[in-house]
Amino acid sequence: MNILDWLDRVFVTAAMGILVVMMCLTTISVFGRYFFGAPIPDDLILSEHLMVFLVFLPLGAVQAARQHVFVTIFTEWMSNETKVVMETIGVMFGFFIFLIITCAVYTDFQQSWEVGAYSEGQLEVPESPARFAIFVGLLLLTARLLIDAVIGVHGLIKGNSVATKSEEARIIDAEP
Repeated sequence: MNILDWLDRVFVTAAMGILVVMMCLTTISVFGRYFFGAPIPDDLILSEHLMVFLVFLPLGAVQAARQHVFVTIFTEWMSNETKVVMETIGVMFGFFIFLIITCAVYTDFQQSWEVGAYSEGQLEVPESPARFAIFVGLLLLTARLLIDAVIGVHGLIKGNSVATKSEEARIIDAEP
């Protein structure tokens, strides 16, 4: 799992860098439009493609940290083992769904690469890098879901599993 942790850190760092690039792109384009009447060509298309990197690359890290949205209003009263069973079933279901989606996204990336698809505009920005980022992000998320499913089943068999804390419990634990 050290490789996945390293990839998570790399992708989160890349996403942070991409956010900075997007902010600079927008700022320079606005200043160029306002002062010189000449924005950066295809700035919106570039931002759209960069947004894909920003959203999909950190998905594995979000799953690893269990920071996805959890609806706990119905599970707060349940025992730890029941919560773990429900989480494990949810993670297994998510794994199978995202495995299918990841395969479909890879096919989409491969097709855009072979065809040489691009966004229409002055710069003719290729679509394949953004589609590849979607594939890589979903692949890492799928790997994390598989690992979480295996850990959940193993914990249930051994009887030493602990359910993910609710957001409220995390906040209470963080307070001094």
